Amino acid sequence: QYAALTLPGQPARDFSMAGEPYGDTLEFHIRAIEGGQVSAAAQDLQAGDKVALSGPMGLAFLRELHTGPILAVAGGSGLAPSKSIVETALAKGMAQPITLYFGARAEQDLYLVADFEALAAKHDNFSFVPVLSEESGPTARRTGLLAEAMAEDLSSMDGCKTYVAGPPPMVDAVRALADRLGGRAEDLHADPFYTVHELAAKK
Repeated sequence: QYAALTLPGQPARDFSMAGEPYGDTLEFHIRAIEGGQVSAAAQDLQAGDKVALSGPMGLAFLRELHTGPILAVAGGSGLAPSKSIVETALAKGMAQPITLYFGARAEQDLYLVADFEALAAKHDNFSFVPVLSEESGPTARRTGLLAEAMAEDLSSMDGCKTYVAGPPPMVDAVRALADRLGGRAEDLHADPFYTVHELAAKK
């Protein structure tokens, strides 16, 4: 899920929780945007600064009673809620196949790769699949659009719980793929990440 954070002297912005839901610490991933007012303020935060928080909101939280496959699909800082879902599912001993697809533009935009590779080495039922959409140099990673990479791997999404967070076009592409591969609408949980400008354009 996500919360609205208000940093000192800044307007409120929505950010997804990235940690396990039962801990005492709230973890957020805030993308540094060139010229971004709030992301710049986030980089200046110091211990002891007061931040207002309102939440939780959103529908993309782990369904712990689900026993079928889990697909966590993240674009950019959409990795935050996917991290929470994957880590919580593994910590609870959920034994079904769990796959995290992480889409980024280029190698430099990936983060926490070593952490997820370590999780995959520790848990036989967990797979981590980074996909680069605009990598211009040589790479050993998979390339292309995230939904297309998923389509190469999956013959059916029937019975899968799919959690999606990231740019709206990516969310829409995964939703269309799920529809094509037999995924049920009630099994896809998505919180699209809109920029302030995108939200303004929707009004």
